Amino acid sequence: MSQTIEGTRYWAIALGILSIAYLSQLSMQGMPRFVMVITFNTCLILGHAFWLIGAWHFVHKPPSKQKIYLLIIPVLILSLVFTVLIPDRSLRLLVIGVWLLLVRANYGWVLWQYAKHDRNEYIAVTITVSVVLLELILSFFYTLYGAFGALPSIGEKFSWVGGYTWVVALIGIIAGVPLLMLLSVGRFVRKLEYAAHHDELTDLLNRRGLSKCLDSIMPLSQRKCRSLSVIMLDVDHFKYINDEFGHQTGDQILAHVGKKLKSSVRASDLVTRWGGEEFCIVLFDTSPAHAMQLAEKVRAAFSESLEQLNPQLNSVTLSAGIANTETVTKAAFEATQLQADKALYQAKSNGRNRSEMHLIEDV
Repeated sequence: MSQTIEGTRYWAIALGILSIAYLSQLSMQGMPRFVMVITFNTCLILGHAFWLIGAWHFVHKPPSKQKIYLLIIPVLILSLVFTVLIPDRSLRLLVIGVWLLLVRANYGWVLWQYAKHDRNEYIAVTITVSVVLLELILSFFYTLYGAFGALPSIGEKFSWVGGYTWVVALIGIIAGVPLLMLLSVGRFVRKLEYAAHHDELTDLLNRRGLSKCLDSIMPLSQRKCRSLSVIMLDVDHFKYINDEFGHQTGDQILAHVGKKLKSSVRASDLVTRWGGEEFCIVLFDTSPAHAMQLAEKVRAAFSESLEQLNPQLNSVTLSAGIANTETVTKAAFEATQLQADKALYQAKSNGRNRSEMHLIEDV
């Protein structure tokens, strides 16, 4: 299975560009100063821009091309103007400094707001935001000193503002690598765990995921719920559909079933792709009559919406088997599921495109 983590490529690019920015201050001493300034500022701007873009992608809020252009192009143009056309160091430091403050603040806010899904991610984000806050404080003074011309050029004499700002920036780059790795690894593990417990085609729970959910919620359900219902659903004549229309159409139908099931049940109910063209719904604290009503509602909504999606498939239908028990345990679910499966088989035997109920007194 192949998994990628959104944002990590942008962060890798950002680290590389920022490294070039700071190395240029050491490796380009013999070149004309405006060349060194343009190189440093361009890399500084691009590096921080890619860092922020990576954060947006990491939290699944990728920016549009227009936003990326607005983020990068104006500040690059102003940087070049105040370096080549109208050389003014104070204005250049002010423009770039204010831009860096906004970008770093946005980066820290995005991670703090949207990237705290587990303990490890929370720790990594907390450390990252702490470094960002320190960078913001020193960048503010760096920008203020630069705007008033009180900041000496690098190499002329030591400035505590410039020196400490550089040190913190380098710490941010060096510490950023393991922190970003921790964020990425944590996200990667969660994606793997999600993929292990969900069906890729329908985005429903698979049988392993259902078992895990039942293990976690059954102890509470035993105290709060009085009954358990299971609905088993199956696409009628699915093999014929695959043979007649192709497997791509079959996948389209299964994905449509999953979509309809998710939109029809309560948040507390569990919906599973049981296997092949068969689906399972677990309903807590639901009467047999309500389970039957839900099964009929799902079947009707599926047929109606599928016909609108693809008129060729207007004859595709669902069959359902329903069973209910008043014992809310994992063992009761397994027994009830078997009875619902038998009811589904009965619905198939009675002509398909129907729902059949099997009642259980106790398990």
